Amino acid sequence: MKYLVIVTPEAETNIGAAYEYIAERSTANAATWLRDLYEQISRLEKFPRRFSRAREQDHVAEEIRQVIFKSHRIIFTIDDKSATVQVVYVRHGKMRAVGETEAESPQ
Repeated sequence: MKYLVIVTPEAETNIGAAYEYIAERSTANAATWLRDLYEQISRLEKFPRRFSRAREQDHVAEEIRQVIFKSHRIIFTIDDKSATVQVVYVRHGKMRAVGETEAESPQ
């Protein structure tokens, strides 16, 4: 089955912030990072369940998965009925999981 991949507005905001951070140091690196990120996101259209469950799984009711991309995590959900994958967040790997408190954060 081939899935339609949708990047949510929140994920687009995350991507924009990461791009700006990288671009402050190197516009060439930022452009490459962005191109490669979207290539990785497009690969979610085939077999998205091959990726591991995200750390956020403990904080949400629905199944949520992640793919590691360089220093970031692409966090997404899968809806088999509509054959869609929704990228809900793109977060740096060192950031706390969405919904995780400081006390729950690994040291």
